[in-house]
Amino acid sequence: MNQLIDDINRYIAYLNRSGLFVTVHGKGLGGLLQHNIHRHPYCCLVKTDEEAWQTCIRCQQKVYRAHKQGSLFGMCHAGMEEYVFFVGDKTFVSVSGYGIHREKAMERIRRLTENYYLQESELKTVYENSLKHEPEDPDALATVIRPLCHMLALLQLQLASAAEADSVDGLGDTVLRYVQKNFMQELTIERVARACACSASTVSHLFRRHTGRSVKQYVAELRINQAKKLLDTSDLPVQTVASLCGFANINYFSTAFKKTVGLSPTEYRRKAVD
Repeated sequence: MNQLIDDINRYIAYLNRSGLFVTVHGKGLGGLLQHNIHRHPYCCLVKTDEEAWQTCIRCQQKVYRAHKQGSLFGMCHAGMEEYVFFVGDKTFVSVSGYGIHREKAMERIRRLTENYYLQESELKTVYENSLKHEPEDPDALATVIRPLCHMLALLQLQLASAAEADSVDGLGDTVLRYVQKNFMQELTIERVARACACSASTVSHLFRRHTGRSVKQYVAELRINQAKKLLDTSDLPVQTVASLCGFANINYFSTAFKKTVGLSPTEYRRKAVD
């Protein structure tokens, strides 16, 4: 089972390196929760508003009702489009990051700014710069995504027969999910432990088991990666990017970014433009 999880993680990493934004959603996904949240720059910007994120979660539940179709292509409430491949009635694979029907998307962006604390100009800039505006070949996409669906189906069967392991992994998944959802806020092991109803030592142990890193290291990586995406695809001031990614101090952000990336945020953006 561990080998299967490793193979799935490597395959998803391969698909992402190929330019596909692949995420996995549903139950029976022990060891794969890092792939449960959309990391696309446009999604990251929308999710800086907590209420907008909750709307994303509610809308996602509607997708499961279409599982009998096997696959579909559609637009989310925020205006981004995605391809969906169903593993079953409780699990699906999403390939997101598309902006094909621009006029419809602009209307949804307008509604977003009316309902949430989001800036229309920022959303439009990231929409234009970060999304793919040409559709995929459905048959070619299915050829590379279907093997992932089959591996996920096999993993679910194996997890179902390992009740004890599933229980332990369930808590680990809860911890990981909480950190992924709240990494833009101030996080400590104690806060994560309280939220997940376990001890700080349990959080530390489970996190290392699931990710191979400490909570602090994992959060720092998430923040820097999100900052890179926003610097790549928006004209937001560096201080605003720092704040959106969970850095309260602009100087600390610049130091941490340069230590990780090798360039200051301004230098990184300039190089990306060049």
